[in-house]
Amino acid sequence: MSSNAIGTVFRIGLIFISLILVWLLPIVIGYYLLALVFGMEFSFQVLFILFCLLIGVRMFYPKNVFSN
Repeated sequence: MSSNAIGTVFRIGLIFISLILVWLLPIVIGYYLLALVFGMEFSFQVLFILFCLLIGVRMFYPKNVFSN
C-alpha cells in the first residue's frame, strides 16, 4: 500500500471518529445531566437509542431543508 493510500485511509478514519464524537459527546453530557437531575439510572442502551435517533434525524432532515 502506498503512503498516499495509507494517508487517505487514516484521514477517513479520523473524519469518521470526529463526526461520531461531535454528535455523541453532547448526547452523553445531556443525558447524564438529565439522569442526575431527575434521579434516573444512566443506561448505555438508552444512550445508544438517543444517539441513533439523532443520527436518523440528521440523515433525513438536514439543516438546509428548512432554510430559504
